Amino acid sequence: MPKSIPISVRLSNEDVAFLAEFEMQGARTPSDKLRGILKNAREQAEGSQDVARCEAMLRDLLRPAERKVRQSQRDNNIRSDFVIKLYQRLPEIVADLTASAHVDVLDRDQLERMEADLAAELFSLIEEVFDLGLTSQSRTYDPQLMQEKLKPVLEIAQLLQLKSADAAQKVIADDQ
Repeated sequence: MPKSIPISVRLSNEDVAFLAEFEMQGARTPSDKLRGILKNAREQAEGSQDVARCEAMLRDLLRPAERKVRQSQRDNNIRSDFVIKLYQRLPEIVADLTASAHVDVLDRDQLERMEADLAAELFSLIEEVFDLGLTSQSRTYDPQLMQEKLKPVLEIAQLLQLKSADAAQKVIADDQ
């Protein structure tokens, strides 16, 4: 570990209060938190983020909000698997989008791979959201939410299925 150099910093009361409340994984003391903030700023400035680092930073950013939501759920004796799922999955998706921006120029293969990765993650999330709609009373704050919100999506899916069936019939007709 490189030698540490002590420095003195003057902070406003507002900044001290912020630092006391600021949550960062593995950081307990104000010094730990400041080192973590500097490390994240350095990684961003140097453009050296990879997907895993970016995802960890996003999770750090979301962690205080997620904790508050989870505590509120416990206090109110309700739960939303939908909300928790978003806290879990969105950092992965946004990390892929963000990390790809740190490459100076993406060639066609890289763009196609990025798109395929994003599609896999997004459609996996969509499947998980659809799973929440399997029961008549979804695991959301409003038990009717998924049934209500999935109706137009299911209509679109049916239209896509009809379009696909029409295209298949056209191919069969052209082959005859």
